[in-house]
Amino acid sequence: MCGFAAIFEPGREFPPPLLAGMEQDLYHRGPDSGAIQAEPGHALVFRRLAIMDPTAAADQPMTDPGGNLTLVFNGEIYNYQALKTELESHGHQFRTTGDTEVILHGYAQWRDGLLTRLEGMFALVIVDRARRCALVARDPFGIKPLYMTRHGKTVALASEMRPLYRLIAPRVDQAALAELLTFAWAAGRLSNITGIDRVPGGTALHIDLATGIVTENRYCDPLDTLGPNDAPSIEEIEDGLAHAVRDHLMSDVGFTLQLSGGLDSSLVAALVRRTTDRPLVTYGVDLGDYRHNEAAERAVVAAHCNLDLREIRLDGAAFADALPRAVRHMEGPTPHGGCVMLMLLCDRSRADSKVILTGEGADEFFGGYHRYAISHATQWQERFGRLLPSHLWPARPPFLGIRRMAGRDAAAYASLNSDPFTAWELFPGLVPRPGAREAASARFRDFRERLFAVDQSSYLESLLVRQDKMSMAASVEARVPFTHLPLARLVNRLPAALRVARGQTKPLLKRIAGRYLPDNIIHRRKVGLLLPYDQWLRDPNALGRYLDYLTDSDCQLAGYAEPDALRRTVARFRANDNTPLPSLWRLVNIELWLRSLRTPQRNSEPAPQPAGIRAA
Repeated sequence: MCGFAAIFEPGREFPPPLLAGMEQDLYHRGPDSGAIQAEPGHALVFRRLAIMDPTAAADQPMTDPGGNLTLVFNGEIYNYQALKTELESHGHQFRTTGDTEVILHGYAQWRDGLLTRLEGMFALVIVDRARRCALVARDPFGIKPLYMTRHGKTVALASEMRPLYRLIAPRVDQAALAELLTFAWAAGRLSNITGIDRVPGGTALHIDLATGIVTENRYCDPLDTLGPNDAPSIEEIEDGLAHAVRDHLMSDVGFTLQLSGGLDSSLVAALVRRTTDRPLVTYGVDLGDYRHNEAAERAVVAAHCNLDLREIRLDGAAFADALPRAVRHMEGPTPHGGCVMLMLLCDRSRADSKVILTGEGADEFFGGYHRYAISHATQWQERFGRLLPSHLWPARPPFLGIRRMAGRDAAAYASLNSDPFTAWELFPGLVPRPGAREAASARFRDFRERLFAVDQSSYLESLLVRQDKMSMAASVEARVPFTHLPLARLVNRLPAALRVARGQTKPLLKRIAGRYLPDNIIHRRKVGLLLPYDQWLRDPNALGRYLDYLTDSDCQLAGYAEPDALRRTVARFRANDNTPLPSLWRLVNIELWLRSLRTPQRNSEPAPQPAGIRAA
């Protein structure tokens, strides 16, 4: 995993200070080496985190022997050995042992046809001097981030937005802000910043080097795999999952594991243990006496799978200390509180390896959220909600669900854990318009398939980008074996009724896990990364230190709210008013991001020293 920036403008010579600044912005993504390649019309900036073939021969930008093709690439190609063998049969010769050179030769052999052959996570740019064009592509699920801006004749792309801020001043996109307020994540192309787009997963861009014209095509849409079609057996699913985990173990620098204590990461650990007798180091976050602390469950998994488990202590003060750094690296409010936990975990795991495996993606493919268990009820709420406008439904049980869904796509809003009306009353100009979530849902008729479509296209990306940016804040590569296209092609063929039994979550994955894990791990209630936000907001040594940000004269969110609304809301929270309130945690989170935009901070520093740990 690495970081890059690429700038194109016909005939322009890009100033060295601009390119050097972009390289500094990306330093944390690749502290092992860096380089800049520039010529009239385009420039490539690269920072490397050396995982496969860590020798200097595999550094980037990488140019073919003839000097025609130059590549910058962030990610891992898990089937590169098979592709390399096929390319060698066509006469290609290799001087490195990693996956980067395989992409370069693959493009020379297959041009754009290479993209559908790649299995892995990637964002890449290939400059083709002979054809006077550049190919830009992002992996199908969007595991690796990629942003683009166009300004006049300039087209620029980067692994993060901060290098692009050197070309355009960051300004809040209000359409994105509305989604952040409601969903905590702006979906689709929304990057949070006006003038910068997120390149959609599975998309290829072609840039004409002579004219600067950009054309776009979708070379792979994972939602095309969704829908019952010749359903595979449970044995085929299990075999596909085992292969996905094995594929993700490729590394010349070893690997560690994230362990939450839940089913998904525990199953990854158990499958990894089946492949090797070597010591396996795993990391978890210990929340002390908090009732949702999963340390005890992690200990059970560690003993069962013979893991070397290491715990990182976290309390409200440490969380609050780290939050501004997490927001800065997220380049937006953190979509999940677990972002801070993952960043601190990776700070420490880097002492053992630059690679860490995670359980991300299992819920979105196997139906792991409560919304799948209650999908039948939510579907009926949507139907009733079409009968009357939302304000005509009583704001009390049992009508709250109907009121929330009235006139809205229930699959798009099913991920919400609270009533959005409390936030919309504060910010009436920030009610989300139909967007990427609704577009994904509209492609399917079965309500459960609509849930899968929204989760796999929108909610999952928030988790994947979280994993990428929080791990890269510590110069660590996070891998997600559940989010693997060959596995998705298998799982998405299953009928929704088989994946989502009424009242249950992940029944199929639990059956598979029964062969590897104890019942008390498989069948306990899902916890997730729940944190005591309200408790920490009442503690001035924890998140409470940020509450005054919402009431002082410098409050950035106040410009979008009803007059004095934030002051009244904070006062009611401090007075323990039982009236429903919007999530103050989310408002603090957004406010920290808005303040960070006033003076964008450069990420030229190495990752901080890891915090202390204890052996489990």
